[in-house]
Amino acid sequence: MASERKKPISEFGFVVKMELLKRNKNQNWLIDEVKRKNPSMFVDSSVLYKVLTGQTKSGNIVETIKEVLGIS
Repeated sequence: MASERKKPISEFGFVVKMELLKRNKNQNWLIDEVKRKNPSMFVDSSVLYKVLTGQTKSGNIVETIKEVLGIS
């Protein structure tokens, strides 16, 4: 089964996903907002997946996500 191979979501990823659900927004919206806040930053669905699963802890992306969602 494909879902068994997925990496578990990190604590930060859980907070991000819950905040998106509260706002009725999806990950594509978050990617667009991150790009809008920081146009020079490269972020796409694969980068966001790595951030949400804790595989990448790029401070710039994480900080921008926190700013967009108003979380700490």
